[in-house]
Amino acid sequence: MKLDAYGASDLGLGRINNEDIWAQMPKEQFFILADGMGGHKAGEVAATETVIHLCKIIKDARTKSHTTDEWQEILHKAITDTNAHVFALSQTSKELEGMGTTLCLALIEGTTFIHGHVGDSRIYRIRKGRIAQLTRDHSLKDDLIARGELDESLALSFPYKNVITRAVGTQKTVTPEIAAEPIESEDIYFLCSDGLTDPLSDAQIHDIIDESEDSKSATENLILEAKKAGGSDNITIITIKIS
Repeated sequence: MKLDAYGASDLGLGRINNEDIWAQMPKEQFFILADGMGGHKAGEVAATETVIHLCKIIKDARTKSHTTDEWQEILHKAITDTNAHVFALSQTSKELEGMGTTLCLALIEGTTFIHGHVGDSRIYRIRKGRIAQLTRDHSLKDDLIARGELDESLALSFPYKNVITRAVGTQKTVTPEIAAEPIESEDIYFLCSDGLTDPLSDAQIHDIIDESEDSKSATENLILEAKKAGGSDNITIITIKIS
């Protein structure tokens, strides 16, 4: 199995600071993206600490072999431990108080795609010409839809659609969602912050990736089109093509 992976981040049209942090570890086949939030540069601190902390845990864990189930347990504990670390750091000064970050990550183990997330940063898959969102936003909008209290057709105009209900570091504990699925040849996966999905629809994203030659051009084209559509937030994407 061959991976073609590429990531990039852009300030967007309406920000003076980029609080999105991402990393990829090709040897460990690990990919991670965090979208920070908080006053001053606290969001950037939360996102950076989260990415650094989790990358170290995965690097250490890769020194041994694990089953898919074990990896899911490792990722779950790694995220909860990272949450405790970021929350403790937020208590050390007024400037960092209340900081937090969304998170999505992916680990490829053999022919299995294992992923986890907290918040509204998303992971998608394109398979056989169809796009699917693998994660469900931890947001007020999606929670209300799941409970049948908000009609999905009204979601786009919902005034609190960007209010998230889970984040890393804002509370003492957090519950991440972890899942795994078998990989098929020619699958395309991508991780993204909401700076991409706010201005562009899933159908637009699919078409842009479909018309791109490789992961690098797909990532760069997505950022370009998101900005053309008025993308004001930080835009971060990691695209992974499998052959």
